Amino acid sequence: MALFGTAGIRGTLWDKVTPELAMRMGRAIGTYVDGDIIAVARDGRTSSVMLQRAMFSGLLSTGKDVLDLGLIPTPALAWATREHADGGVMITASHNPPTDNGIKVFNGDGTEFYVEQERELEGLYFSGDFTKASWDEIKSVKPVEVIDDYINAVLNFVNHETSLKVLYDGANGVGSVLAPYLLRGMGAKVISVNAHVDGHFPGRKPEPRYENMAYLGPLARELSVDLVIAQDGDADRIAVFDEKGNYLTEDTVIALFAKCYVEEHGGGTVVVSIDTGSRIDHVVEEAGGRVIRVPLGQPHDGMRRYEAIFAAEPWKLVHPKFGPWIDSFVTMGLLIKMIDEEGKPLSGIVKENVPEFYLTKENVPCPDGLKAKAVESAAKVLGDKLGDEIKETLTISGYRFNIKDRSWVLVRPSGTEPKIRVVVEAPNKKRRDELFELAYSTVLKAVEYLKKGER
Repeated sequence: MALFGTAGIRGTLWDKVTPELAMRMGRAIGTYVDGDIIAVARDGRTSSVMLQRAMFSGLLSTGKDVLDLGLIPTPALAWATREHADGGVMITASHNPPTDNGIKVFNGDGTEFYVEQERELEGLYFSGDFTKASWDEIKSVKPVEVIDDYINAVLNFVNHETSLKVLYDGANGVGSVLAPYLLRGMGAKVISVNAHVDGHFPGRKPEPRYENMAYLGPLARELSVDLVIAQDGDADRIAVFDEKGNYLTEDTVIALFAKCYVEEHGGGTVVVSIDTGSRIDHVVEEAGGRVIRVPLGQPHDGMRRYEAIFAAEPWKLVHPKFGPWIDSFVTMGLLIKMIDEEGKPLSGIVKENVPEFYLTKENVPCPDGLKAKAVESAAKVLGDKLGDEIKETLTISGYRFNIKDRSWVLVRPSGTEPKIRVVVEAPNKKRRDELFELAYSTVLKAVEYLKKGER
């Protein structure tokens, strides 16, 4: 059984993720990681304390010193690992439902484990060939507070004071212990909603998709804010609304930053995931850079491979000058700085810098055991129906058909949930809707056909 998906280990409590798994994975991590110190943090899910304690036991059994960073966001764990440890572990299921939990593993420089490391760690996990510390080699668990130091590090990096009025939605996730204080540290006037940590996520679903946060648009207009920032359960993801209450698509946010980085460097490579859109290519190429697409969950690997100046996937941006990890807090600080330095509202900045494309994303429920077959079957049908319209087919993280008119269609299995993702983008709404109807119905039929075959 494969443990690692597109972003660490995730799954439903007791079905996949258990204290036994956490303890055994702790033994594997303690055996695998060179160095003596492992930092461990957790999100606010109801099962996270239980899993963190099991992780402690596994790590201690291998003779590691353990730093207990407590309840902090994933970007803060990555930063603290670089500053204080030889490896890091985050107990989180990110944006998944409250029933789920998981484990992310980090190198000593703050990067998430690369694919090859996850495979090696998984092999070690199943082999059981763990280091066993003798009774007098077992170390301790040391509580360490890092939130204030991390906030100061971000403030120093962004180096900007503001008077903007910001609406913050924490999704009852762990970002709530940090984001309002960071924003106020920049001088922003902050209004918070869903900003108390609650593992039941009573305010909204933790995934920062527009349909989960549509209420923020009218609220932004009613409160006359300059910017809306929303996060997910572990606060590595960021979603944005402008001062008019318009949701900025994930690709729009990526394009804004990609353009800035390429212009700053006078060119360079931008790495983005397979499910990102044409507006990014447009702004990067106009600024003299190039775009390379990599599998979902691997912007850090693409950054290493292509010496990228910037890397991102939807909702998740990496700012290499600060650190080689996804960091929503740096993103929000730099976004505020961009608005102030441009001297115009966010809606105006977007209109001047990012062309309009039309994108739709939907999920088709599909049992995990059928996802790969369903994607293969649907992709074959789509390839036949699109025919000569196809300019290029990419087969990383599913199938992406790049079409000659700059439209594209992506079908891919989710790496973390029993779903198939269907993504379509086109230069106009009519074309988008036509392609989406074709893609979605094709995937749905493939899943239904395979389900019947199982009965």
